[in-house]
Amino acid sequence: MNGLHELPLLLTAATALATLILLLFYGLHRRLQRQKRQHIQLNIRQLALLRALIAGFQRHRGLSNGVLCGDASLSQDLATARQGLDQHIRAIQAFDGTYRDAWSSLIDHWSRMREGRSSDRANNLAQHHLIIRNSIFLMEDVASEIDLTEGRAELGYLPCIWREVVQAAEWAGQARALGTGIAAAGQSSAEQRVRMRFLYQKIELLAGTAFATLQRHATDHPQANAFHLQHREQVVEDFLRCTKEKLLDQEQPVIAAKTYFQRATQAIDELLALVDVALAQLQPR
Repeated sequence: MNGLHELPLLLTAATALATLILLLFYGLHRRLQRQKRQHIQLNIRQLALLRALIAGFQRHRGLSNGVLCGDASLSQDLATARQGLDQHIRAIQAFDGTYRDAWSSLIDHWSRMREGRSSDRANNLAQHHLIIRNSIFLMEDVASEIDLTEGRAELGYLPCIWREVVQAAEWAGQARALGTGIAAAGQSSAEQRVRMRFLYQKIELLAGTAFATLQRHATDHPQANAFHLQHREQVVEDFLRCTKEKLLDQEQPVIAAKTYFQRATQAIDELLALVDVALAQLQPR
């Protein structure tokens, strides 16, 4: 009889215990979800800063090479680019976590480049290529560390952004730097022309692949119309045509350094604008 009297108490206790366990698991789940969202937002902020840094380093590379090749009219633009990079570098201090060492390496490299007074054009380009390459590698690492899409099929295009689009922008950035230098010097060597043709082909290939991939995605996901692919592709094609007609098909360049820099910048800006659209679509709904 005592056992029968105790049964309701045992059932009540068991129910209370089960409820407590469920609440604990629910609380743990909510905490893990919150931490995951915070992690994703941190990575998105890092990606946005890396996009700005890559664009800034690319611009600084092109302008500095133009100045070193003899076009002093680019000096003020170079100083402005340097100031902008200084601001972005200061923003890195807000990040502390998995990629602290990589960020510190970028800060150190920029400080050495910024204070350098080298007149060696080849070394100037090489150092810029290196810091940009490391920035791109860091961007790829940050983008792949955690699933930024959170399972959303409409964001399935993101790998194309971090790979083909960013790489196409970098090859275009290298072409801008080399072409601006050639235009500033008023002449080019056989080695420079071979390199410029290589860059032309890389831009054509990677940009073409990126636009085709994004167009296929847009067919299934109408919100991808925000990419304005037709316009952006046309700007890149115009830049490639300019490179071919003004630099590659001529024994001597027939374009001013500043004009070529601006034409290249338009193409690079359109490619990096695709990164901006992706970052905007990654924001919480």
